[in-house]
Amino acid sequence: MKLFKYPAAALALFPVCVFAQEANEDIVVTASGFEQPRDETGQAISVLDEARLEELQATTIIDALRTLPGVAIATRGPVGSQSSVFLRGGNSSQTLVLIDGVRINDPSSPNAAFDFGALLTGNVGRVEVLRGPNSIIWGSQAIGGVINVQSLSPTQAVVVNAGAEYGFADSLRTNANISGSSGIFEGSVGGAFYRSDGISALAGGTEKDGYENLAANGRLKVNVAENFALDFRGYYNRGTIEFDSPFGVGANGLPVARNRQFIGYVGAEFDLADGRFQNRVSFARTDITRIGTDPVVFSFNNFDVKGTIDRFEYHAAFDIIDTVTLVFGAEHERTFASTSFEGAPADIARNQVTSGFGQLILRPVTGLTITGGVRHDDYSDYGGQTTLGGNIAYTPNGGDTVLRATYGEGFRAPTLTEGQPPFGNPNLKPETARNFDLGLEHQFLDNKAQIYATYFNRKSSDLIAFSFTTFQSENIEQVDTDGIEMGFALQPTDEMNIQANYTLTNAINRSAGANFGNRLALRPQHYGSLTIDWRTPWRLKLGASVLIAGDSFDNASNSVRLDGYALAHLRAAYPVNEQLELYGRVENLFDTQYVQVAGFNTYGRNAHFGVRAKF
Repeated sequence: MKLFKYPAAALALFPVCVFAQEANEDIVVTASGFEQPRDETGQAISVLDEARLEELQATTIIDALRTLPGVAIATRGPVGSQSSVFLRGGNSSQTLVLIDGVRINDPSSPNAAFDFGALLTGNVGRVEVLRGPNSIIWGSQAIGGVINVQSLSPTQAVVVNAGAEYGFADSLRTNANISGSSGIFEGSVGGAFYRSDGISALAGGTEKDGYENLAANGRLKVNVAENFALDFRGYYNRGTIEFDSPFGVGANGLPVARNRQFIGYVGAEFDLADGRFQNRVSFARTDITRIGTDPVVFSFNNFDVKGTIDRFEYHAAFDIIDTVTLVFGAEHERTFASTSFEGAPADIARNQVTSGFGQLILRPVTGLTITGGVRHDDYSDYGGQTTLGGNIAYTPNGGDTVLRATYGEGFRAPTLTEGQPPFGNPNLKPETARNFDLGLEHQFLDNKAQIYATYFNRKSSDLIAFSFTTFQSENIEQVDTDGIEMGFALQPTDEMNIQANYTLTNAINRSAGANFGNRLALRPQHYGSLTIDWRTPWRLKLGASVLIAGDSFDNASNSVRLDGYALAHLRAAYPVNEQLELYGRVENLFDTQYVQVAGFNTYGRNAHFGVRAKF
């Protein structure tokens, strides 16, 4: 084991030993696709619930993700700009993103990576982050991990949430949501709006790049019978972003991208055998359109791109006996992409995949859970892929202490752009990875204190990259990644909450050639955060966050170094009464000048204030 090779400087970022909080949530869904106690899975999972998102006053989902272990972020300009998430040093294309359980990764983008720039927190009730491969349940792209964003769930009583915020760069954010139940119906529906004048995306520009976003969410469950329900979900996002392209005329260019995302889900849930046999049949559609316009002719910023995913699923969980659960399913997915530049005829690509998986969960003795599974995917354009995985979780004291061990395989199938002509290579193999984790989590002081540490190691093979020798995508890259996630959460009083994390990530290029031994781009070796929240005796709620990132590199050759940085944020909230709360925050308090991606701007000191209500 390589735990002792890391220099002491890895912990010198903090004056004390700093760990990362594992969310104190009992139930998770990303481990098996069904609700499951978190202490029954060996996989590392963190949860951001509605209360935590409000406490952090996060505008975007990535603002909240920055406070979690194992997460690195790269944003290319102001809010709304292209934003990438790297889990445990994996590529952004190796993170599977779900909204209300439906995959939203863009099949029309070159590597199907999800752009987090448009994903705001309005009407989001929960974010669940699984770190490490879980392709057994989720299939392709779940190498680095899985992020499941859930809109506000239906409630028993009628609940109305609403909010409005104004701040730096003439930004305005509003959202509203109503949820409730009546008879056999349970529903939640809402909308959110955001606009901002922004800043110049590229450094040195004088022209601001603004952003506007309109989103809508809806969920409806119809309980037809005690053991049968229909489930409907929908999400819509329409954004317009002014951006700067390093391949255009520079920082004062005027390209605009209009992006639309839609997911729809129709499902039926039914239980058999006195509730021991859960079944879910569903159809989901993901529809993404991106249109770019640029006054400059013959520009790659003039594009018209469309992508769709049609997915049919049957998933089941059968408690064979109290100590044995079988999770299994079958899926069929059809993917389509259309890409056109400068008004040229569109390049069309299609493929389909049929999959089956099975996972056995054993509880041989009290506190011990053993999980193992297998999956096979059969692709129409390049054949089959079989994936294995398993994990162990053991708690000797009812969840106060949990020991975890995981072995997981992951894969990412070539995208339509990578694998089909005119740009793709039909001979590509899927990217694959083998990962193992060893972790310990412990709660003490009557559950007012939590600590944990996890060691992870992943070897990735046949990574897909564009070759300037063959001028097409090739399986040419190998990457070794290992590191440590450590964390603690402390509640010294009922009114104070302290959370901190530190992650050490070594993501090393092992591909033959000039970049052998180099670190992967845009992934800091050291990263950590500290948040403190205090409810004062005068009802005023105060909070502070410190985000610390070590040095990183902007390119594969490691010739462009990005200096590390520390950001401090302050926030406050005052509940006027049980229904109404005023809040405000100052971000980047010390006006730190920092760079996440070479050549792109970041925000200096900025302030926002708002009001939110719940009835």
